[in-house]
Amino acid sequence: MNLLDSLYIRMQLCMLRAKASVKNFFTSEDGVSNVVATIIILLIVVLLIGVFWNRLKEWVSALMDQIFGSSFDESGLGG
Repeated sequence: MNLLDSLYIRMQLCMLRAKASVKNFFTSEDGVSNVVATIIILLIVVLLIGVFWNRLKEWVSALMDQIFGSSFDESGLGG
C-alpha cells in the first residue's frame, strides 16, 4: 500500500470510532442528562447576566476608574 491509502484507511477508522462514540454518548442516559444539565446551567448564567446587567456595568465602570483612572461607557474606554 502506498502512503495515501494507509492514511485514508486510518482516517476512515478514526471517523467510525468517533461516530460510534458520539452515538453511544447520545444513547446513554448519563450523556443526555449531562447535556440537559449543561444547557440549563448556561441558561441560568445568561439569565442572571441579563437581570444584573446594570449592576455589572456599574461594577466594571468603577473597576476601570480604579485601574486606569478613566471611565468606561457605551462608546468604550474614555479618557
